[in-house]
Amino acid sequence: MVRVQSSRGGMVNVEIKGVAETIRMLQIKNLFIEGKVDAKTLQAANFVQQEVQESIVGRRLEKKSVDTGRFGNSITVKKQAKASYVVHPRKEFYPGTSTNTQEVATLLEFGTRGRPGRRHFRNTEARVKKKVRDIIKKGVKEVRL
Repeated sequence: MVRVQSSRGGMVNVEIKGVAETIRMLQIKNLFIEGKVDAKTLQAANFVQQEVQESIVGRRLEKKSVDTGRFGNSITVKKQAKASYVVHPRKEFYPGTSTNTQEVATLLEFGTRGRPGRRHFRNTEARVKKKVRDIIKKGVKEVRL
């Protein structure tokens, strides 16, 4: 901890001790905070992933999608940077075709000329936005300095 000492009399000497220890302590606390926020962000991303999958299989407002097993199971969480994750479908090909789950996700999300979009991702985002904020906010509040 920082300690300040001064002399008495006509001259004033100020000596500050413990600055290096304080800087190290603050760096450790910062790493702890970053780790906690990252963990809560991952928790929120996993929640979003689950909600998108629930949407795909018809357990939310959107209509159930076709081949829910392959498409639903392709939804994954990928880390982008510190406290930054993306929920997206992995690129998996359907057997015997050149069609993959990312293409299917785009067609289902935005629709085609003959079919309206199912909006699994956009509707989920709108539905869970507050819950995601609450998960991360709770994590930040849990940090004790």
